[in-house]
Amino acid sequence: MNEQARVQELLMRKFCEFKVKNPSFSVRALATRLEMQPSATNEILKGQRRISRKMAEKIADKLLLDPSERADLLKDYPASLVKNKQLVQARDKMLEALKLNSDQFELISDWIHFAILSLVRVKNFNSDISWIAERLGVSDVEARKAILRLQYLNLIYIGDKGIITRTSQPVRTTDDIQDLSLQKMHANDLEIARGKLQTIPVEKRDYTNFTFPANPKTIKRAKEIIRKAQDELEKLMNDDDAVEVYRVCMYLFPLTKLEQDEAQ
Repeated sequence: MNEQARVQELLMRKFCEFKVKNPSFSVRALATRLEMQPSATNEILKGQRRISRKMAEKIADKLLLDPSERADLLKDYPASLVKNKQLVQARDKMLEALKLNSDQFELISDWIHFAILSLVRVKNFNSDISWIAERLGVSDVEARKAILRLQYLNLIYIGDKGIITRTSQPVRTTDDIQDLSLQKMHANDLEIARGKLQTIPVEKRDYTNFTFPANPKTIKRAKEIIRKAQDELEKLMNDDDAVEVYRVCMYLFPLTKLEQDEAQ
């Protein structure tokens, strides 16, 4: 598959994924996500427009591709030549690093991993794959894949009898990977929250928001207050009688165009 077909295939696959989640998702919506003209996006999907490396990099950025997906998309821009044994070894080390970074990326960006890490700590936890999948509302395949990733990253330990326990291994990523994975995580959170709004009774959830005039100079202090509130909420709900896994999402963002943007 050459670089042009690779980009076309990726865009079509992502478009279908968005369409499954939201049947009203259109080519125009995809173009908006990519910050491209709808006509140009449509031409790429049909294989009628040539894609430069710069454009391919932009597509990778806007679709929040993980390091492995990004490397696969760009590997033919241009094709690299392996000249000696040292270059082969360097290439293999890079691919291994990409694999680790990809797993770290998925760990942070996909909610299921931290859900499993929390589920391990609830009362009457069962290490059976089907039980975990049923509790989280996912397929056995998704649950097994997430568990294998957590095991690969040394965040859980699976004993001889298949009993799953948490380890104390910390999560570490580079700043760039972390930033991109967090963007994808927040985007996924918004989709999950929208679904839960329609399926979870109000007495089992809490969705609130309010709008107020604000001084941007106090944003640092505001973040500190939010972090403290999150810590206090976790202490309140996370006790020996915990039987469910909850996720709290707090968003603080400007509705007005920031003044410094206007000055640029």
